Amino acid sequence: MKAISEAKKHLRDRYRLEEGFVGVGIGRHENSEALRVYVVDAHFPIAQKFKNDATFEGFPVVVEVTGKIRTLPS
Repeated sequence: MKAISEAKKHLRDRYRLEEGFVGVGIGRHENSEALRVYVVDAHFPIAQKFKNDATFEGFPVVVEVTGKIRTLPS
């Protein structure tokens, strides 16, 4: 089985330009490692895709709605 860090990189590279995609991280879900896909809104196609197909390269995927992330002025 691939390392989850490899799956994270592949997911990011594959979906980073999708509308609504914010980022991807690694976390836990039901006592196992999982990929966390961060999206602007649950209605974007990227969120719906992973809601219906909750695995990527053999790892569970959890979708988290973060809203739009922006930097704050310093």
